Amino acid sequence: MRKKKSKDKTFEPQKVITRRDFIKTTVAAGVAASVGPWFIKDALSSSGELKLFTWSDYSKPEVIKAFEKATGIKVKVTNFSTNQECMNKLRAARAKGFDIAQPSLTEYELHMEFDLYREIDESKITNLNNVEPSFWESSGKQGGIIRGKRVGLPYDWGTEACAWNTDKVNFKYGELSYGTMWEPEFVQKVTCRPHSVFIGAGLYLDYIGKVPSNRMFDTYESEKKMRKVYDEIFKFLVKHKKNIKMFWNNAQDHQLAFLQNGCVIGQTWDGPILTLKKKGKPVSFMAPKEGALTWVDSMAIVKNAKNIEQAYAYINWAYTPEAGAIMAQSTGYNSVVKGAADLLDDATKKGFAEAYPGDALKNLWWYVSEPAWFVPARTEYRDKFQAA
Repeated sequence: MRKKKSKDKTFEPQKVITRRDFIKTTVAAGVAASVGPWFIKDALSSSGELKLFTWSDYSKPEVIKAFEKATGIKVKVTNFSTNQECMNKLRAARAKGFDIAQPSLTEYELHMEFDLYREIDESKITNLNNVEPSFWESSGKQGGIIRGKRVGLPYDWGTEACAWNTDKVNFKYGELSYGTMWEPEFVQKVTCRPHSVFIGAGLYLDYIGKVPSNRMFDTYESEKKMRKVYDEIFKFLVKHKKNIKMFWNNAQDHQLAFLQNGCVIGQTWDGPILTLKKKGKPVSFMAPKEGALTWVDSMAIVKNAKNIEQAYAYINWAYTPEAGAIMAQSTGYNSVVKGAADLLDDATKKGFAEAYPGDALKNLWWYVSEPAWFVPARTEYRDKFQAA
């Protein structure tokens, strides 16, 4: 177990990330220069193949085709739906059969209990300077550095907050709350994920003073503190479970919830909803007053990967503004690459502005590195809630 750090040191870099001017960063001379001869010359001299293990959102055809066109490397994609599924499949395969994996940064402390990823050779990342400094600095503390070794690289960031059917309801920033979902008018109209809904409900209960938790950060300090808070959240959620029409577990579920299954409101990821909104569907997404749950997903090289040079080629490509913009426009999530935001289309920029109005970016709630005991305990509460 790593030595515990003070709260100030743990969260200070995350406050830097939330500045609104990060989205507006310009790189007048950097965009063209970043493309350059970035991929490793040996990447095509071996297999010319990359085996990518990632979320379904990140294997959009636009992303994969752009990488293949830029490098000539062919990609074989396997998807996972949760960080736990990612870990379990890599464990079962003994960290073989994949080259790049993309879990969330906060998961590495648990995943590296099983030695699933190799140390990153930063000398092979020629585009490292393209990463926003605040993300690079904070990524180590969020889980990218384990036992002094860099194993996880920041890839993109996004949030889980509130979505709704605009044909049925509408909300203003500062009034919308995670607690809104549990009001009587939304019986059998809510969608949420069975484990992360505990955080949203916990932030609401902390906000109204009913279950103090230091904005849920206490729940990561010890299992005793976690269970004390989660016991109260569990009671609240069970009491209001009648509001839930559908649990979601992946990006596709979001769209089914609102387009086919009659959900009116929910706690969802930003990407799937903003993608629907851009297509003209009657949905919207916005940070509630308690703060949007914010995560950073990553890139890691699997411990026993065979296509190492191709893996570094993928990393270097991902760290170009053009690649960051392609990812953001096709998924609705946000790049960590300088200059990517400047290349986005107007619809993507508009969706972002409407999702995070006012001081929403200053009020983001950032996931922290999860201790090894945390996920099994959280899974226990999730399973009890689903069975209740």
